[in-house]
Amino acid sequence: MMKVSLLELCVRSAIDNLQYLGDVGETDILLLKRILPHCNADQLNHIETSTKGRDLSPVTDELWRKHYGRTFGNDAVSMVKERMSSRGIKFKWRQLYQAKVREQEELQKKGVNRLKDLYREQNTQKESRKCQAIDLKPPESKRIKRTGPGAGSSGSSSKAPAKGRLMQKSRMDFAKSNAVSRQATMARNRSNIRSTNGINQRPGGTSRR
Repeated sequence: MMKVSLLELCVRSAIDNLQYLGDVGETDILLLKRILPHCNADQLNHIETSTKGRDLSPVTDELWRKHYGRTFGNDAVSMVKERMSSRGIKFKWRQLYQAKVREQEELQKKGVNRLKDLYREQNTQKESRKCQAIDLKPPESKRIKRTGPGAGSSGSSSKAPAKGRLMQKSRMDFAKSNAVSRQATMARNRSNIRSTNGINQRPGGTSRR
């Protein structure tokens, strides 16, 4: 069984706990070259920010170039190299990576704001196209006219009581005429009886038998 050196155990422990690494101080550069390649972009940035009084770019610059390529593509890496070469300038890849991240965030933010504006415009257009409720009730004057004697069913219903009253009056007049006729007949009968009695009475006031 191969024995593991204490140094190797320390390197493995550091790799297993990268999220807890901060200021690496004066750690040997060879050890850093074994440990730092296992960091993601956030962990690597945290270590460089936390380390005071030491430039780690001799170890990390190539690591940042790889992170740039993994995040934005190898074509973007080639384009940046060509621009720096043509302009005769050189930037650290950490700076380039962070600038590119900010640029992407700004583009994303603008895109989100644009989508929000489009969404609001569509909602405004939908609201303007909605049908508005219309009051179909006729004006007050027309409603009053419709309820008059000649208006539809209400006019028919008003005629019905009038017809009833006319029929009742006719019946009453007919009954009265019958009563008058009977009274006249009875009066004539009484007159005839008196006349007959007068004819039948003898000159002494007695009637014939």
